[in-house]
Amino acid sequence: MDERTVYHMIGHGHIDPVWLWRWTEGYEEVRATFRSALARMDETPEFRFTASSACFYQWLKDTEPALFEAVRRRVAEGRWELAGGMWVEPDCNIPCGEAFIRHGVYSQRFFQEHFGRRARIAFNPDSFGHAGTLPQILRKLGMDAYVFMRPDPVRERDYPGGNTFWWESADGSRVLACNLPLCYNATEEELRARFRALPAYPHLVPGQRDVLCFFGVGNHGGGPTKESIAFIQETQCADGGPELRFSTLEAYFDAFKARTPADAVPGTRTELQHHARGCYSAHSEIKRLNRQVEHALMTAERFATLGWLMGAFPYPSSQLEKSWKDLLFNQFHDILGGSSLESAYDDARDALGGARHRADVIRNQAIQAIGRDVDTTPEGNTLIVVNPLTWPVDAPVVAPPAARRTLGPEVHLVDEAGHPVPSQEVRGERIGHTRQAFMANLPAMGYRCYHVRAGAFAARASNPLGASPAHLENAWWRLDFDAETGGLKGLHDKRNQVDVLKSGLDLVALVDHSDTWSHDLTEYRVEAGRFGGARLDLVECGDVLATVRSRTRFRESEAVMETTLYRDSPRIDCVLRVNWQEAHTALKLAFETRIAGDAAAYEAPYGHAERPATGEEEPGQQWFDLSGAVDGLPYGFAVFNDSKYGYDVRGGVMRVTLLRSPAYAHHDNGRHDTRAAWPLMDQGWQTVRLGLLPHAGGWREAGVPKRAWELNAPPIVHIESAHPGTRPPVASLVGTEAANVLLTVVKQSEDGADLVLRGYETDGRGATTTLHLPFFAKTWELRFAPHEIKTVRINRETWELRETDMLEEPSERSAGGNA
Repeated sequence: MDERTVYHMIGHGHIDPVWLWRWTEGYEEVRATFRSALARMDETPEFRFTASSACFYQWLKDTEPALFEAVRRRVAEGRWELAGGMWVEPDCNIPCGEAFIRHGVYSQRFFQEHFGRRARIAFNPDSFGHAGTLPQILRKLGMDAYVFMRPDPVRERDYPGGNTFWWESADGSRVLACNLPLCYNATEEELRARFRALPAYPHLVPGQRDVLCFFGVGNHGGGPTKESIAFIQETQCADGGPELRFSTLEAYFDAFKARTPADAVPGTRTELQHHARGCYSAHSEIKRLNRQVEHALMTAERFATLGWLMGAFPYPSSQLEKSWKDLLFNQFHDILGGSSLESAYDDARDALGGARHRADVIRNQAIQAIGRDVDTTPEGNTLIVVNPLTWPVDAPVVAPPAARRTLGPEVHLVDEAGHPVPSQEVRGERIGHTRQAFMANLPAMGYRCYHVRAGAFAARASNPLGASPAHLENAWWRLDFDAETGGLKGLHDKRNQVDVLKSGLDLVALVDHSDTWSHDLTEYRVEAGRFGGARLDLVECGDVLATVRSRTRFRESEAVMETTLYRDSPRIDCVLRVNWQEAHTALKLAFETRIAGDAAAYEAPYGHAERPATGEEEPGQQWFDLSGAVDGLPYGFAVFNDSKYGYDVRGGVMRVTLLRSPAYAHHDNGRHDTRAAWPLMDQGWQTVRLGLLPHAGGWREAGVPKRAWELNAPPIVHIESAHPGTRPPVASLVGTEAANVLLTVVKQSEDGADLVLRGYETDGRGATTTLHLPFFAKTWELRFAPHEIKTVRINRETWELRETDMLEEPSERSAGGNA
């Protein structure tokens, strides 16, 4: 065996399509960098080049076809490496699981169509931490290795045993991962310094003789220079030293596996955290838009599929693909991480607003097409209430004022069978207007008709609902509000006789002089003050719900929180509006509970992460939970939200990071001159919706993942005029039974032929469930391994169900684990 060390010299030009510039400038970066790389290939036959991001190749194809054809030729020769397998290099904590999959689906399909091959090496060197669920997703997208740089092994995270290791997700899937030695950029001068430093690099695997070394000007593109290539050529045959070889990522991983003792290669089954914790919360608007568009697109797909299968609506595949790609581009790590220029977010707002609008149009067209065939002749004005989720839900619904038209001053509500449904007038969106609120019982991914009729109805809901400006109470909870802070000072679980809170719920302002990324910061701990001076009002109280509104202030900022309890539901819903006017200050919503627990759980992309409750800032998605014990009783507390991604837990105190106000794109933890009036993030009004769920036992028993989805994808109310129809007043298209299987995707296959469904096992316990298509009287049994993400494809003609990978091709195996 050759004992000589080989430095695999990877020619690269790191391109941030958006960062300290806007996407239009990034577009030209791509063309210039790719043109330069092709010129270097003409000059140096042994030179190789690696570039990621299918979006860049699409841009080249659209605007410079001749250059695109030149790249195609170099790819065919094996000199140009397609890396990444994603639309861009995304943030690797914040996108939902389905978004990561679509990055891979659209990219790998593009590469296969235009280059006859796919990316084998996933590549996210600049992203700010990496979710522990990614290995399973990458394997099922056809990638078996991963290259990243952050967190680095010197300041942020140790990699015991070496910087190239088997990275394994909880289901057992694994990829060979490499934490880059040094950086992904290098000018000629930096390359010379790197060549001197690499022999002493302390983080290699014992016996490792193949080492990655990137070179090329980057960030704003550029790529390898003539001088850097000449230095490599001059040095590559130096006597007694390592061999410098123009190489690719694939060649590196193949050589590493062939020449490194297999038993020396370490492995880890953890997420790869942490770096730049401020990016979990920087720029609230981009985080909110990301969540909204993710759900809007998945909802649009489900109902477009429902209309397509019913023969009522042609599936709008091209519009959906365009909208997904707009979302995926804006998940680029410097956009979604909140670390770009202020003007870049004008562009992101436009693109994501367009994607959301197209999704809403598709959803509306599908529901209208279904509604036209529903029999709406029963007395009264018909509401078709639609459930976008694939399990039955009981959810609060508010009908628009038009539902009462022509019916007079008093109305009541009945279901499709004529049974009375308790309802209540609540405030409308303008002065003098009211809407009708009620609890809807909805089938899985389907609809139910309700009818608004003239005249009052005397019946009342069964459970008592007590309310005043200082308290709310139903059969499940009693909430008491603090007269000074406006937050909860008490939350009593009546069924389990548990006082959940120790001191209450508060809005806490924290000193934050860190830069936009919060480099080198682990937690936000120094208090600047708390909101107070509360005014409490009971703004709704009736047969369905009661709401207390609190108004509070901190310095020049104000907050309005509305907390709602329901007569016939254990939901606790909060809507918080904040008018933020502070500089270099973070804001958290803190829940000081009585729960004794050492670890907290957080939603991750198509999974969850459990971490010690140390008070450090942690990434999470739609929910986080602290479970342990209260007075010896197993007990927990979960918080859901519609737009936040940063959390911390310590000593029973759970905190959601609501916002931060650093300067835009400030890359220096030293304080800057505030007299310069640099624009600050998150100024003005913003809104967040939250759900609270105290629960006996752990988060799994409480069904926390599904409750969080219910907050983020609420029912849709559609008013339909009176007409006969052939469709029933209640219908369901797709559903599953297992409490720990979350079916998220119902769509047409990418080739337009079949039905595709995808779901994941939420609890790590495995499941056997029945998949129902009631509208077609079809059922199948599905088995999920613990933590498995499963994709199935159903033939529209034969109704045969087959498991596939995430590219919708026959899977290598039928359960989670190593492919």
